[in-house]
Amino acid sequence: MKEATKTLLAATLLSASLSLAACSGLPKAASPTGGGTGPYTIGGTVTGLTGTGLVLQDNGGDNLTITKAGAFTFAKSITSGGAYLVTVVTQPTGPAQSCAVTGGSGTATANVTTVAIACTNAAVNATIGVTVTGLTGSGLVLQDNGGDSLTVPTSGSYTFKTPVNGAYSVTVLTQPTSPNQLCTVASGSGTATANVTGIAITCVNSFTIGGNVTGLVGTGLVLQDNKGDNYTVTANGAFTFKTQLPTGTAYAVTVFSQPTSPAQTCALAQGTDSGTATANVTSVVVNCKAVTFSVGGTVVGLAGRTPTPPNSTNLPLNDNSFELQNNLGNTLIVPENGPFKFATPEALNDQYQVSVFHGASTQSQGCTTWNYKGVVTANVTSIIVDCAHNDWTWIDGTNKAGVAGATPQYGMFPTTAPTTTPNPFTNTPGARYGAVGWTDKFGSLFLFGGDGWELTGKNPADTVNAPMNDLWVCDMSWGDFCQWQLVGGYDPTAVGSTTVGKQIIANAQNEGQPGVYNGLGLAGTPAARLGAASWTDTSGNFWLFGGSNGNNFLNDLWEYNIGGLSPANYTTAEGQWTWVGGSAGVDQPGNYSSGTLVPGSRTNAVTWTDSSGNFWLFGGYGYDGQTPAVLGSLNDLWEYTGGHWVFVSGGNTNKANQNGIYGTQGTAASTNMPGGRQEAVGWADAHGNLWLFGGEGQDSVGTAFGILNDLWVYNIASNQWTFVAGSNLANQTGTYPAQPVVAASNAIGAAGTCGLAVGDSAIPCSPISLTGALPGSRWGASGWIDASGNLWLFGGWGLDSTGTNGNGALNDLWVYTPNSTAGQPGTWAWVKGSNTGGQNGVYGDELIPYKTYEIWTPGGRSNATHWVDLNHQFWLFGGAGYDSTSTTGNGYLNDTWRYLPYP
Repeated sequence: MKEATKTLLAATLLSASLSLAACSGLPKAASPTGGGTGPYTIGGTVTGLTGTGLVLQDNGGDNLTITKAGAFTFAKSITSGGAYLVTVVTQPTGPAQSCAVTGGSGTATANVTTVAIACTNAAVNATIGVTVTGLTGSGLVLQDNGGDSLTVPTSGSYTFKTPVNGAYSVTVLTQPTSPNQLCTVASGSGTATANVTGIAITCVNSFTIGGNVTGLVGTGLVLQDNKGDNYTVTANGAFTFKTQLPTGTAYAVTVFSQPTSPAQTCALAQGTDSGTATANVTSVVVNCKAVTFSVGGTVVGLAGRTPTPPNSTNLPLNDNSFELQNNLGNTLIVPENGPFKFATPEALNDQYQVSVFHGASTQSQGCTTWNYKGVVTANVTSIIVDCAHNDWTWIDGTNKAGVAGATPQYGMFPTTAPTTTPNPFTNTPGARYGAVGWTDKFGSLFLFGGDGWELTGKNPADTVNAPMNDLWVCDMSWGDFCQWQLVGGYDPTAVGSTTVGKQIIANAQNEGQPGVYNGLGLAGTPAARLGAASWTDTSGNFWLFGGSNGNNFLNDLWEYNIGGLSPANYTTAEGQWTWVGGSAGVDQPGNYSSGTLVPGSRTNAVTWTDSSGNFWLFGGYGYDGQTPAVLGSLNDLWEYTGGHWVFVSGGNTNKANQNGIYGTQGTAASTNMPGGRQEAVGWADAHGNLWLFGGEGQDSVGTAFGILNDLWVYNIASNQWTFVAGSNLANQTGTYPAQPVVAASNAIGAAGTCGLAVGDSAIPCSPISLTGALPGSRWGASGWIDASGNLWLFGGWGLDSTGTNGNGALNDLWVYTPNSTAGQPGTWAWVKGSNTGGQNGVYGDELIPYKTYEIWTPGGRSNATHWVDLNHQFWLFGGAGYDSTSTTGNGYLNDTWRYLPYP
């Protein structure tokens, strides 16, 4: 009864399952049947399977793990007409079996159920045999299962030494050589179900593919043969791909990766990159294009051609006169300042050497090249060709300041005339500040006194600085540079047992020398002093007034008659000092009203010489005309004419410490008057105007010892002052433009230079705005006036662009271009130097002929001595401030500098 019930239940379930299958459309386990449009399933039957791990695969991706013999169906169906390919991915193990596929490929037009997988057990200790054909070379080694090696000497049949239990895999371990051959294995792997024989090993001749690489300097070049065999090239020369090709096989070589560091482009020579291998190929040619870089830099300081009004300023050269060369060739015409680049580049690791082939027709000065030679490893842009204009040049003296009581910087002058000329020059006055200077008719620069150190040779040596009264000349007969000489130092005129020259040297070896006052109008010698006033008259004679002897103030007036002094006898002859006026005493009050008028004793006054040769004196620090005399900042204006002093300014200017009366800016008035001050800067123009800037003294509200930056002009004809620019209040921070410009805004001398408020309209650049530009307050600055009437200002002690580091020694260079309407504000331009105080100097070298470099500059300083020579060059000596390495700013200097402005 129970058995009947079970049979009935099974029959019922079978009927239900068949009905569900029919309703759901599931495939039947049968041969491909029916039509339709798909998709269709792929399946079949596995027989003989006793092991585990059998994995089948359809179309290289649809894997199916088989666990037992019987029907199977892949999970993925394929579209009607789609191809199927059934393979064994993993053979079964435990026990090892070999399963083979029959009817495993075709096109599905219905459900496929006919794929047969027959599995047989692997043989035990089955031998593996091969049949080798075509072998002519030697050294062929076969290998089974990665370890059983078989050396094959000739074509024929061979059996591996070690039997296998199931799997075998025959490969070529070593290809034959002599000749090179390529042997391939056909059906070399499987599961042995019996002894395996006749695995085919076919050998044919094979050939290498290679050639030569030239011009490679970079790294990372990769060549490729037949889109798969890569070869990394590390050096020029021969190369050979690793993979040999069977005879008659095509090859095609390409560049897979181009080299870098540096980047290069390598290419296959046409006709060598592809062909058919019938012998070893060595003819592939890879050429790497040479790596080249440009060579260039910047031209600065080149003088341009003079424009014809109303043409633009700063005109480039148009005569092809200025030419550069690289490596004595590759000539380049340079018409203007700015960047340049030679037309022909240089290859990597080539040398370059740039030189001036022909100088510019617009200037006599030579050009110095910097960073001009080297080895090319990248584009060269660092070459500087400096043609001297807008440059400071260190001419003489030392680049080390003397420090009072510690490290004096003495003067140098041989006690006997040298027989050879040293290079660089070694003569120099001792370090000092507050000396005065004159220029003679030969353009030579004379220097007198100041506070500092004497000529070396004193015994015992003196380390303390003090005022001096030695007279030096920087002889300009050398050309573009000058040599310091002690005036009369080798005068052979006998004086008892010595000579005049030896007396002059002995005097220069001592500080604090008293004056020799033999009487007014008689020959004598001015006392040692600093901060004196000086002029040069129309006859070329030098004049000296007042100053300080280190403790007291003077008001004596002296004339130095240069007589027959010339470069030929500067060291063997002297002029004559004559006491002309003032007192031999000290701290004298001024006489402003009656009798013989005379300014009171003072130091650090401002002086001018007008176009008629008259001397003008303004202010300073000293004694006024009150009773008793008051010591303070003065603002009196005097003229020395016809052998007499004339008190010009009137009003309360005979009293010290007067506030400035500024009036309306740009408007002259009889009531206008600069406040009392010392250490201001003065210029005299060609239009009868006397200019005054800054100093230390009184502003409009009486700031005691305020530092000033006001600019004034005094018109001699109208006897009126005009407040022109700056502030009427003391202690003003400087306002600097975005960057320095090359010269005054009306300059016409720079060759095509951008950066001026007025420039060459043909040059594609934006000019620098000078609106609001103004030097900060300062005293003890140096000033010159150039041939175009521009007013130049250098350094001094005062406020920089921020004032954050307080007052300091400045080394900024400014130029003021006056307005065409007298008294109206003109234009200040920042030309050179730093907008921050306390800067060290950048000196370069002193070798003759001198070099020029735009980065060289004097350090910050005040109370230097300055001149203009006959070539309109500006000269600077000494002062108090910073040398090449100082950090305290309290040193005294004896360096001589030259600044060459544009024409």
